[in-house]
Amino acid sequence: MRTFRELKTLSLRDYSRLSSPGHESLSLESPASSIVTSFESTRPLALELDVGIHEALLMMKKAHVRSVLVMDSAEKFRGIISVSDLESRKVLSIAQSLGLRRDDLSIGDVMTPSSKLAGLSMQQLNGSSIGDILKTLQDVGSQHMLVVRPEDQQICGIISASDIARKLHIPVAITERATSFREIVAVLYGHSAA
Repeated sequence: MRTFRELKTLSLRDYSRLSSPGHESLSLESPASSIVTSFESTRPLALELDVGIHEALLMMKKAHVRSVLVMDSAEKFRGIISVSDLESRKVLSIAQSLGLRRDDLSIGDVMTPSSKLAGLSMQQLNGSSIGDILKTLQDVGSQHMLVVRPEDQQICGIISASDIARKLHIPVAITERATSFREIVAVLYGHSAA
């Protein structure tokens, strides 16, 4: 068994400044890989399907995240929930259509299911720019894009429109798109398309 040793510590009496992240200047032309949150280096916040929407919102705000992955009890990915989803009128519409009170909903009722999410492979990111990613997010009408490895069917990262906006200091507008006639009717009449 390896023996560990105590390291010599330094007095912090004369230390008054915090270092800041490198001044890497990102632009829309920067490599797409520079905007990916990799799950191999950063464990994503994930919540189970049955977590209540109020509790999820509190946890997300406390952790300073705008979205989380939704997993089932077997640790399988089921979707994404965002602060925007939880604060939208969509919540009341879903509660009404299910005959529940708002506070009785779980994130599983409100999340965007994996079947409605899009992804990009790691290979697609090579040679792509942040601008390409932003255009893709806008064209598919999604706030998030999962990054996947098709060879082993693993989700290995996420790209979010809010990260692009924050890191590039630009406004980012994403308009959600209805993908079926049922969703169009739901948007027009304020009902759930779930």
